[in-house]
Amino acid sequence: MEIPGFCKWLSKWPGEGGQPRLSRRTLIGSVAAGLLSAQEGEVSNFDLSLLDESTVPSELFFIRDHFAAPKTSSAGWKLSVSGAVANPLEIAYEELSEQARKILPAMIECAENPVGGGLVGHAEWTGVTLAPILERARASSDAGFVRLSGADGFSRAIPLAKALHPDTLIAYAMNGEKLRASHGHPLRAVIPGWYGMASIKWLQRVEVLTAEDASPDYVRRVRSLLTGTRPAGAITDMQVKSAFARPLDGAILTGRRFIVRGAAWAGENRVRQVEVSTDGAKSWQTARLSAEPLRYTWVQWTLEWKIPGAGQYELAVRASDDADRRQPAGRAPERADGYELNSWQTVRVTVR
Repeated sequence: MEIPGFCKWLSKWPGEGGQPRLSRRTLIGSVAAGLLSAQEGEVSNFDLSLLDESTVPSELFFIRDHFAAPKTSSAGWKLSVSGAVANPLEIAYEELSEQARKILPAMIECAENPVGGGLVGHAEWTGVTLAPILERARASSDAGFVRLSGADGFSRAIPLAKALHPDTLIAYAMNGEKLRASHGHPLRAVIPGWYGMASIKWLQRVEVLTAEDASPDYVRRVRSLLTGTRPAGAITDMQVKSAFARPLDGAILTGRRFIVRGAAWAGENRVRQVEVSTDGAKSWQTARLSAEPLRYTWVQWTLEWKIPGAGQYELAVRASDDADRRQPAGRAPERADGYELNSWQTVRVTVR
C-alpha cells in the first residue's frame, strides 16, 4: 500500500535492526490527521506595516478559507440561479464576463479579525451587478433571502434587499487582473460593507429563499446571569474600526519626531474622524485623513508625533463614522462570541 505524502515518516524501533515500521494504529491516525489537514482552509494575514497605498496588492491580500480551496477553471464554469424563482438560470463564465462591468473599490474584513489584526484588505473589484441576474430569474413575491454557495462547500445567505443592491457584485477581476485562485477564481461574490464570510469565493450557486437560512455560525452571542448565553442576531455589516500601520507594538524609536500612520474603515458608512493618543488615552489628537472617506473603503490617516523625550509610551487609536458609531474602549462584557472585535488598538513603544 502506498502511504500518502502527508503521513510518510520513518521510525526506528530498538531490536529490529533499525528497519522502518509503521503500526496499523499509527497509520490510521496519520491518515486521519492528514485528511483533516487537507480539508482545512488556508489562513494568511496582510502585514499592516506594509500599508503605503490604499489598494493592497493581490499577492499580499489576506486569505481566510473555511475549507480547502477547490481546483477551478473558467473553462466550463457556470453560475446557477435557482430556488424560489420563476425562471431558473445557468450562466456561463464567458457570458458573465461579457456583460456590462462595474468597478468597485471595497475592503473586506474577516469577522474574526482581532484588534490590530491583518485579516483585512482593500482592493478594486471588477464584475457584474447581481441585481439584473436576479431580476431575470424573477424571484417569487415571498422571497426574502439569497444563499450564495461556493465550490469549496461554504455558503452564506444574505437578505434579498442586499443582494439587489446595485453595489453587490459577482466579481471576476481584482486590481485589474483576473482573480487569483486563492481569491476565488473564476467568480466570487463581493458584498461591500459586510464582513468577508458573505463574499463567497469560487461562486457556483445563487439560490433564492423564502425563509432565512438559520445558520448557527457567525451569530452574536451574549451572556447574562438570568438567561445564560443566547444568540443575539447575525453578523452582517462591518463595525467602525481603526488600526496602526506604524509604529509596531514594541518598536524602539529614536529622534523626537515620528509619523504615526494607519487606516480606518466603517463598512457601509463613512469614517468621520480618527483620533490618536500618545499618552495612554489621557488626551487625544485628531489625525489627518489622506483622502475623502468613502463607503466600503478604508482611509489612511497620519499624525505627526512630536515626542517630548525618551521613555515608554502607550499609543492608542479610535475612529467614529457618519452614523455616529464610535469604537469602544474595550469589548462589551456581555459578548460571548469572537466576532466584531473593534475596540481601540494600543501599541507600546520605547523612545531613546
